[in-house]
Amino acid sequence: METTAPKDNYGLSFGLVAGLIICIITLAQYLGGINAYLSPLGYLTYAAVTVLALIAGLRKKKANEGYLEFGEALKTTFTVFAIALLLQTLFTYILLNFIDVSFKEALSQEIMIKSEEMMRRFGATDEQIDKAIESERGNDPFGFGRVMLGYAISCILAFIICLILSVSIKKSKPVFNNI
Repeated sequence: METTAPKDNYGLSFGLVAGLIICIITLAQYLGGINAYLSPLGYLTYAAVTVLALIAGLRKKKANEGYLEFGEALKTTFTVFAIALLLQTLFTYILLNFIDVSFKEALSQEIMIKSEEMMRRFGATDEQIDKAIESERGNDPFGFGRVMLGYAISCILAFIICLILSVSIKKSKPVFNNI
């Protein structure tokens, strides 16, 4: 009995590359300090993964003689995102919970301050702000459960991006071959 392995797994290979790139971006943010870590530079990770997911889909399409069904495009692009975001999530979890716990504590404090500022901008009362801060005070925003919840939410957002990418790169084989 012969088993055939897929010749190419573009989702996996590009996902690993994207994961490495966004871990490097996360490390650069960490090395830049709390303000850099919380800066919009983090959105660059989504741009990098989006570009690599698109390239993976296009490579898969090229390997399939210029055709790529929507489902296969979605599978390839979403695999890139899922792997890359999982690597970043695990890297961040290890960094903040095992390598530099003091950075995690300072980061948690800064997040509380920024949350309070945001609530004030949206017109929350002092009582509402105090209640929200008190409910979060005992929680670890970088505990495993919360980090994995963040990963799940990121995957939902990534799925939407992948739907758009897949629609743009799909190309079905013609039903009838013109002779």
